Amino acid sequence: MEVVNCSSLGEIRKNIDSIDIEIVSLLVKRGKYVQQAAKFKIDYSSIEDKKRIDDIIDKVTSYSRELNFDPTVIEKIYSYLIEVYIQFEKKKFLNP
Repeated sequence: MEVVNCSSLGEIRKNIDSIDIEIVSLLVKRGKYVQQAAKFKIDYSSIEDKKRIDDIIDKVTSYSRELNFDPTVIEKIYSYLIEVYIQFEKKKFLNP
């Protein structure tokens, strides 16, 4: 992972804007997989899988440590992200 050493706030913002485009694309892609997952759930209560959530959080916080970044930030982002996707999946489960 390469981070450019920027010489102005404008340059920093330009780089962040570029990253945001990538993030949105990946969030949409993840959301489409979540949509597919709803088709495989047997019942509404099976949508929220605590073990799977814990595994995801462990994996991404571990990866953030490897990248020398604060795992607490990643944990908070992913916890919220997962909650939003769970609600999305529940909606798709009820209205396929």
